Amino acid sequence: MDERAIIPWKEILNKVSEKDGGQHGTALFLLDLRRDLSLLNNQGDLAKDNQEVAAIQKDLVDTLRAFTNPYTIKDENFSYRIFRISNTQHPKPILNNSDVFSIQDFELLEHKIIGKFDNKGWFKGNVIAFGQNKGEVSIPPNIDINAKSSVGEFEFLLGTYEIMKDMSSLEDDVFYKLSLQTQQYAGLLIFRDNLRVLPYGRVDNDFFRIEERRSFHAGRYYWSNRRVFGYIGISHEKNKELKDKSGREGFISNQASRDLRILVSDVLITLADRYFGSKSEERQELLDIVKKERELRKSAQVQARKASQKSFKDALRNQTPKLEEALSLAQTLKNSLENKDKLSSDDLQNLDEKLSKLEMTRTEIKTPTKPPKLGIYEEKYREYRDKYSEFSAYIIQLKTLINKMESELNKLAPQQTAKKLFDKNQAILNSKLNKYLSVIEAKIDVLHSTWKKDISEDRSSYYSQAISIVESVEDSSHLENALNNLDIIYLQLVEAYTFKYDAILKTLEKISDGINLDSAFSIAEEERSDIEEKMRTINAVAQLGISVEILSHELEEIDSLVTRGLNSLPSDVKEHPGFKLAYDSHKALTSQIRFLSPLKISGYQARQTITGKNIEAHIIQFYGDRFERQRINFEVTEAFRSLKINDLPSRIYPVFINLINNAMYWVALVEDRKIKIDLIDDLVVIANSGPKVDEDDVQRLFDLFYTKRANGRGVGLYLCRENLAVAHHKIWYAEQHNDDPLIFEEGANFIIKFNGLEK
Repeated sequence: MDERAIIPWKEILNKVSEKDGGQHGTALFLLDLRRDLSLLNNQGDLAKDNQEVAAIQKDLVDTLRAFTNPYTIKDENFSYRIFRISNTQHPKPILNNSDVFSIQDFELLEHKIIGKFDNKGWFKGNVIAFGQNKGEVSIPPNIDINAKSSVGEFEFLLGTYEIMKDMSSLEDDVFYKLSLQTQQYAGLLIFRDNLRVLPYGRVDNDFFRIEERRSFHAGRYYWSNRRVFGYIGISHEKNKELKDKSGREGFISNQASRDLRILVSDVLITLADRYFGSKSEERQELLDIVKKERELRKSAQVQARKASQKSFKDALRNQTPKLEEALSLAQTLKNSLENKDKLSSDDLQNLDEKLSKLEMTRTEIKTPTKPPKLGIYEEKYREYRDKYSEFSAYIIQLKTLINKMESELNKLAPQQTAKKLFDKNQAILNSKLNKYLSVIEAKIDVLHSTWKKDISEDRSSYYSQAISIVESVEDSSHLENALNNLDIIYLQLVEAYTFKYDAILKTLEKISDGINLDSAFSIAEEERSDIEEKMRTINAVAQLGISVEILSHELEEIDSLVTRGLNSLPSDVKEHPGFKLAYDSHKALTSQIRFLSPLKISGYQARQTITGKNIEAHIIQFYGDRFERQRINFEVTEAFRSLKINDLPSRIYPVFINLINNAMYWVALVEDRKIKIDLIDDLVVIANSGPKVDEDDVQRLFDLFYTKRANGRGVGLYLCRENLAVAHHKIWYAEQHNDDPLIFEEGANFIIKFNGLEK
């Protein structure tokens, strides 16, 4: 038997030993497998993408996913995973207990039914449609229920979302996430005491005849097995008549199972007719509201984005000349102060007045809030930001110098001098606040006039649109149609007014609560821009992942064939230098490719003691020749060599490989090329002498797809952080203002805090 099949059980036995000192448990091994299971481990001469093998794995996953109820509190004492081991490959995961649609995911759905059936067949619960709570509903059974032989009391939870994005009330990112999850997790599951009852929830199972009804009228029979999520919760105690077949593949056909099917089916039809299906009038009204709100939100977003971009560009264009002039004056003022040994009181007062004017200018030309995408303005923005920081630094230095000279020339009592500065600062602040108050009052007056005018016009809208309908009613035959048309206009205006004026009230509430809407909007826009960028990039990354997966499969087999072929050559050939070069090069290539696929094997390695010296050797083995070719001075300190951590080599080594690879790119841009790793105050510092990371980029440095490298993908640092986080290690970019240890003050320094580090 393959030793690798025993390793997981040994790990479990060790955990048992920690609990009670013994090693005991149960392991089941199946021999002489049927074709379907044996093909998962040994495909023989079948192609890697053979449809039969893919179908077998999909069926296995579909059957065993959500072995325990993922919609309830997770049981930390129970976990499982399924993986396959073959002769030529590392263990490959198929499924684990966390690969499910959870209750947190369920909360994202826009249509939800949450309730229970009592032992008399009544359904009582809560309905949410398009994200709006429709309140409690109570639906009686449409059949006679025999309390003794019927199904009994059970829980019912079901949710879905609109398949058409334009008809959905969900945010775009949530919609796309659910669309991907639907392909894997959709299905109405049944759990008895929170353990899965098969085959319910599988794609090929239609116990409640959902797909059968849908084939008659997809619009009315809204629910679909391929797009619903949820479960029916039964128990041995309350549902004794729901009995399994002898093969444990479903319930035996009796009154209880028939009642279960009828009760659930009737509730699905009833609620679809009321809220979700094409027969529902409320659905059409809600859809119109959702569509209108989406259009209004999109329009408001576009207008706000354009206004923000225009404000930024105008501020940058108008403030740049003022900043340059103010910076020049500040430099001149500082030089004049440094070049004079003594100043008279009049000179000092004159300088103080100039400084006060510069201080007022500084508050008026602050660096504008940057939009998510700077485009052609990026260089101008960063130049402005740096000049403004320099200008601010001059102001602080000048204030310090003048205060020093003021104290030296002081002829008044110390308290009088301090009071003089206090009064001056108070006067400047009062002047500025009065100016703000004047501008705010003027803006409020304009807004008040605008809103008053809008409300006056909106008051007459219903009259102008609807009076002609009233006047056209001549007899009772026209009345019903007229009433409906009046309601249609009324509802449209109610929604329009609600959106328009509620938005104003909510904005005013946020302002009254002290919320900075400009900052909040700029952050929201930046996050939206990030998501759009990630969506554009994700296809390319997915293609890259497919390519790596194919390469990985091919590498395992070709490596084996090439190695056997080389080993079969005659002994005299093996002595030739060309053979040794070819053999070593082949092994180096396959080793390096394996180094770059840690996630593939990380779940099945034992933890090891890894020293700094091991990490150094690994880096040199991987990059040694490149250090020499690129004239890079690579240095590791004794302090780092002596550290010890207990973790997976496949998790730790790729982190350093990634960081060193990143460092080699940036040091190539400078003449003095240095990379150094040290241990300072129990923190590992990986530093390079390349350019510092711009302060605006630090916050997003470890985000997926964020990169400043030419042709970079923005994946390396993200994977570093995620790999380390699994074992509760931390990584961040060192910054001087955080008192982080630095090796190169003018370079880039990364810090790793290892959990459980030893020296």
